[in-house]
Amino acid sequence: MKIQNISSYILCSFLLLSLFPAIDSYLLGLYNEKRGFQVVALALSIIFIPKLSLDKKHHPILVLIILSAFFSALLSDNKLQAILNLLHFTLLINVINLGFTLQKNINKIFFLLFFLNLFTACYSLLNYSFFIINQAQPYPDAILYGFYNIRFFNQFQILCIPFVIYFLQHKELSRAAFILLILNIFLLLLSGARGAILASLVMFMFGSYYQLINRKQMLKILKCSFISLILFSIYLLYHQDSESINYVIRTSSSLRVEIWSDLLSSLALSNTFIGNGPGVYFSQEYGNSHPHNSVLQILYNWGGIITTFVIILFFKLFQLCIRYTKNNNIPEFNICFLSLLGLLTYSLVSGVIVMPIPQTFIFILIGILLSYLPLNLKVSNKSEKNIIIYSLLSLFYIFFVILSYNCLDSTPYGPNFWSNGQVSFNQCKIMYLKDL
Repeated sequence: MKIQNISSYILCSFLLLSLFPAIDSYLLGLYNEKRGFQVVALALSIIFIPKLSLDKKHHPILVLIILSAFFSALLSDNKLQAILNLLHFTLLINVINLGFTLQKNINKIFFLLFFLNLFTACYSLLNYSFFIINQAQPYPDAILYGFYNIRFFNQFQILCIPFVIYFLQHKELSRAAFILLILNIFLLLLSGARGAILASLVMFMFGSYYQLINRKQMLKILKCSFISLILFSIYLLYHQDSESINYVIRTSSSLRVEIWSDLLSSLALSNTFIGNGPGVYFSQEYGNSHPHNSVLQILYNWGGIITTFVIILFFKLFQLCIRYTKNNNIPEFNICFLSLLGLLTYSLVSGVIVMPIPQTFIFILIGILLSYLPLNLKVSNKSEKNIIIYSLLSLFYIFFVILSYNCLDSTPYGPNFWSNGQVSFNQCKIMYLKDL
């Protein structure tokens, strides 16, 4: 079987299972099923997908990053949480290889995301219609489909909106794309998703300025936005409930500023360089295990060395992408670039780098972009020895994932890897680990 097909099957299976109707209420609850599907996808990827060959001149930087991450986990006060996240992000970085192999099947991914977004938007509209029929007061959590938290739904929207824009000029799907974009913007407004709306505006303005979105598409986006505003105004006038109206037009920071201030005040010179350990951030005062800001989260957990490296890496990638778009007009590249930009922008005010679907797609989109850029990157086929090593690593990773689910902290500091946040050896239900 071709590598491109394996990559497509892994990604499609992960998305379809994660968005299966009411999947969050079947087994583990909240978004834990999605995490389980992600874990399997990551394990399969590292075993079956060939990896990119790294230039030898970059090896010293790679060694520095690995040592920094290793010592960050080793010196952490919560070693189970740190090791779990270290393994998890190691396998997530490998997903770049999966994205790199998807270029030949890129159209399948575009159709998949378009129709999944269509499904989730229409299902949400169906949920809303039941409130109308029953003459009940609607609320966003009961309307938006497929995710325990409406912000997780908004994250999926930001991922998909550029792909909807792509189909605005498709011969057969342009009308469906036009209506779907209206629905997405309306649902953003209905859910009071200020961060997601900001991320969308950044995508539209950036895409227009660098001509990633052409003039016809931009005019349709403006029309869709105008119609969505009219629909939202009708929604507010029809449902004259002060609580709902105050929610969607609220002016507070939803404790974002307070959480960021709390995180910054806890930083010290001793932990600024290598961090406190991957994934160990939690705020006892605010009951959160991620600070709703990707830069601050990486800084606190992984330290200044890795944070600096990540910022430089994305800055260089964006430079290369902008330069590439000036000389090449490839709509598929432009859309993937916009989607990555949207997710990263939204990550500054939301837990994008924590949730399974957007977290995975950040690395997949990086891989897709690298497959287009003229960097002479090559993939190397894995030998039988390497397959055995990667299989053992995957089993070790899955073991830690299963172990961690049996070691959930009784206090629900959520969300993080699991939906209730922290895990630790002290909380393990396995008897012989309680003394560790």
